[in-house]
Amino acid sequence: MHRLIMEENCIVPKKLFTCIAILILTGCGSTPEPVETVTPVTVEPEPVEVIPPTAEEWLEMAQETTSAYEAQSNLLMSATEFLNENRHHHAGAILTQMTPRLLRPEELQKYRLQRARFFVAIEDWESAESMMTDLVPRLSDIEDQLQGMQINYQLAAAKEAHFSAATQLIALQEATEGNDLTQDIWNHLRKVPVDVWREDVRARNDIERGWFEFMKTLTRALDRLENMSFAIESWQTNYPDHQATRIAADILGNPSLSTLAQRVAVLLPLSGQYAAQGEAVRYGMLAALSQRGQVDVRFIDTSQFNRDEIAEQLELFDAQVVIGPLDRPAVQRVAGIEDRQWSQLTLNHAPDDIQLDNTAYFALDLSAETQAAAYAMNLNGHRNILLLGPNNNRGQQLAELFTDFWSDNHPRESVDAHFYSTSNEMRDVVRQSMGVQASEDRQAYLESQFSGEDIEMEFRSRQDIDAIYLLGDATQARLLKPFIDVSISAFANRIPVYANSTVNREAVTEGEADLDGVLFSDAPWLLPNHEQADLHQEMVGLLNGWDRNQQRLTAMGYDSIRLAPRFNLMRLIHGYEYNGLTGRLRIENNTVVRRLSWATFEGSTIQMEPIGYVNEAGRR
Repeated sequence: MHRLIMEENCIVPKKLFTCIAILILTGCGSTPEPVETVTPVTVEPEPVEVIPPTAEEWLEMAQETTSAYEAQSNLLMSATEFLNENRHHHAGAILTQMTPRLLRPEELQKYRLQRARFFVAIEDWESAESMMTDLVPRLSDIEDQLQGMQINYQLAAAKEAHFSAATQLIALQEATEGNDLTQDIWNHLRKVPVDVWREDVRARNDIERGWFEFMKTLTRALDRLENMSFAIESWQTNYPDHQATRIAADILGNPSLSTLAQRVAVLLPLSGQYAAQGEAVRYGMLAALSQRGQVDVRFIDTSQFNRDEIAEQLELFDAQVVIGPLDRPAVQRVAGIEDRQWSQLTLNHAPDDIQLDNTAYFALDLSAETQAAAYAMNLNGHRNILLLGPNNNRGQQLAELFTDFWSDNHPRESVDAHFYSTSNEMRDVVRQSMGVQASEDRQAYLESQFSGEDIEMEFRSRQDIDAIYLLGDATQARLLKPFIDVSISAFANRIPVYANSTVNREAVTEGEADLDGVLFSDAPWLLPNHEQADLHQEMVGLLNGWDRNQQRLTAMGYDSIRLAPRFNLMRLIHGYEYNGLTGRLRIENNTVVRRLSWATFEGSTIQMEPIGYVNEAGRR
C-alpha cells in the first residue's frame, strides 16, 4: 500500500516535467502569445488509513514465519490485541506458551506487562504484583508506561492499600493531561488509616502535598474538636488552586459537616425492663460531659414515651444528633419516625428491614467482637482456623459470621467449625477436631495387624491448624483449654488460642491457670494500663455491683458522647479513628467498627498483647 502511494507521488513530477518540455519546444517556432498567469493548485493526496493487524492476523503471521524471533514477537502482539479486546483467556493461552527468552529486551518488558494485564483480568493479584515489580521505569513506550501505572493502581485498590492507590492516581493524573481524578483520589484518601495523617508524610510533588495537608487539616480539626470551617478556609488560603478545593467546597457547603453538633438528644431506657443497662450508658455519658462538656444534651426515657411523643420532643429540642435507642424494641419503634432532621447513632444493630439515612449503628455484642477477632487473626498472619463453640443458635450464628468475614480474605474452607452440646462432649469434640482420635485409630489398626505386638507411637495432632477461636463463654473456655493443651502432639508447634471478652470476668477468671496463654479481646478500658484507668477506679468505688457488662456499657456511653460532634464527618472520612474506651472506633458502611485491644492470661496476671498495625504510608 505504501509502495502504491509512493508511485502515485512519483507520477505527478514526471507528468509535470513532460508538459514543461513540450511547452519549450512549441515556443521555438512562434512568437509567444501573452498568457494569463495561473496560480498553481497543490493537490494533497488523501491520507490512507493504516489498519493494524487483528489479534487473529498476528497469530497467523506467527504461525507462517520461519523466524523464531518473529514468531515470538508476533505472538506477543497477538496476546496484546486479545487483551485490548477483553479476551483475556485467549491472551493467557498464548502468553503461557511463549518462549520469552527469544524476545528483545524492550519486548521482554512488554511481555511482563501483558502477563500482568492477564493476571489482573483473572484477579490473580499476587502473580500480577510479581510481574509489575520495578517494571514501569523499564517500559520505553508511553502508552505501556500508562498501562503499567494503571495496573499498579488496580493492585493497590485490590489490596485496599488506599494511600498507595491515591498516590498512583495522582501520578496517573499528571501523566494524562485533562484526566480529572479528583473524586477518585478523595475516595481513597478518606479511607487511609488516620494515623498516617497524624505523622509526617513525605510528598513527592505539589499535588500530593496539597492533598496530604488537606487530610492533616481535617484530622487535626476532628482530633481537637476545632472549628472545621476555619480550618478548611485556612488550608484554602495556602492552596487556592489545588484540585482538593472542590472537596473543601462540598464540606463547607454542608452545615452538618462544617460545624460541630451542639444539641444532642439521648434516647435510653431509664425505667422498666432495661433500666439497669440504660443507667450504665448514662453514667458514661455524664462522665464524658464532666470532663469536657461542649454540647447541650437532653435525655429522653424511651420506656415512657411512644414513637410520636419521642418525635415531638426531638423536634422541639431541634436535635442535631440523636444517640440511641439502646434496647431492641425501642430501636424498632423509633425507626418508624419518618421526618428525620437529625443524624443518628443507634446503640444497637440496625432495625429489621428498614434502611435509614444519616444513621450509624454502634453495638457491643459478640457479633461485633467475632468480626474484630477475624480481623485481628488475619493481621497476625493466621491462615487456617479451628472454631470451637456451643451447639446452639448463638454458637452456629457466630461461627457463620466469623466464616463469612474470614472468607473476604481467605478460602472459606480454611475455617473448620466443631460444636459441642454438653460439657461431657467437649473432650471428644476437641480430640476429633484436632485429629487425635484419627491418630489413635491408626495405632489401633496397626496393632490389630500385628497381633501380640505392642506398638509404641506418639499420637500426632493436625498440622494444618495454626489458630483456634473459642466461641463460648468463660466457663466453656476454662473446660476446653486443658483438652486443647493435651491434644497437641509433642511434634507440633504451639497453637494460639483466642477467645472473646466473656472470659474476662473480674475476680472469677483472673489468675486461674486453666486459661493460661489464652488471648482475648475486650474494651481497652477494662484492660491494664489504660490512660483512663483512674476514671475506671473512681467509678468502681462509686457504683456498687457494677459488673463487667455494665462497665462495657458505661464505656459505650462515654464514647458515644465523644463521637457525637465528630459523627457526620466520621461517616464521610472512613479512615478516621477515635481512640475510645470501647476500642479504636471508625464508621464504615453505617456501622461503628471497633478495633479492640487484646490481652493474654499469664499466670495470675493479664498482660497486653498488641496486634500488628501497618502504617500504610510506608508502603508506596
